[in-house]
Amino acid sequence: MIGTEPAHQRRGLGRAVMAALAGRAVERGARQGVLVASPDGRALYEAMGWRLRSPVTAAGRMG
Repeated sequence: MIGTEPAHQRRGLGRAVMAALAGRAVERGARQGVLVASPDGRALYEAMGWRLRSPVTAAGRMG
């Protein structure tokens, strides 16, 4: 997961990074993408035109 210090949030960095990554993926031939996000990340992606297809649950096992 990627986080941003509170003093630097809501300044467009996430949008700029995601736009650059998506642009590069398209240049390399990607036709669709998959993102897994926190609720804040989901809000960013939806604001950029992504849409929810299915919720995802992460799980781990100790030992």
